[in-house]
Amino acid sequence: MNNTIQYMLFWLLGSAAVGQSPQLPSVDLDHKTAFQMVVTGQSPYPMNDRKNLSVHCGGGKGVLISPHWVLTASHCITSSKAKAGQVKVKFTTSKRKPATIGVNKVIRHKTKDLALLRLVRPVKMEDRPPVLLLRQTLVRSDGKLSVKKVAGNEIWRGIPAMGGGHNLNVPKKKDRRGKAGSSGGPWLIHSSAVGDVVIGITHGGGYAPQVAHAAKWINDSVTEHSKDQLYWATKVQTLTQ
Repeated sequence: MNNTIQYMLFWLLGSAAVGQSPQLPSVDLDHKTAFQMVVTGQSPYPMNDRKNLSVHCGGGKGVLISPHWVLTASHCITSSKAKAGQVKVKFTTSKRKPATIGVNKVIRHKTKDLALLRLVRPVKMEDRPPVLLLRQTLVRSDGKLSVKKVAGNEIWRGIPAMGGGHNLNVPKKKDRRGKAGSSGGPWLIHSSAVGDVVIGITHGGGYAPQVAHAAKWINDSVTEHSKDQLYWATKVQTLTQ
């Protein structure tokens, strides 16, 4: 029995146990090493335009993408602290209580300013729901994007960004938003179809590496070092307003 069939049987049995009609996520087999679950129907995460999204880690921010994993900018995590096991993730729960969780693994992308942090214990859904990830790259023909950035208690909406290449860019300096210490925080698009979707991770005020260009690395790293399941959104879903 292959992984796809096993997952679907688990989904069906779990839904039946709680008296719900099962909604099977579609299976994307583009990547050879592991399949990714693309959301169909209702998103597993909140649909509202969320504010309480970023977490503090190292010298910057990050975003929770599954119960055990935070995605951030690699330059926010110093090598000395990572080797010494001193990296911690801090955030405020949905009940406005402070939380601190240690990190037991730091995985850096070889060429992009991205890093994955594995938490020593999972974050409960009621404390901080994760965020969907964009599965497909954004290009110039997708037009001007209306992006929001979140860093701590700060949120900036309506940032005009463009896709193209491996990065998202805000061409005009006057349109850039942010503050010192906001590196590693998420660039998102709020979709009426699936809610908030992470499309990039802040490198600086003007550009961010696209999550989709590192999708295989993100998915493979998470599945190799944990049993967490990532949830992805398509470009059509993400750009639905």
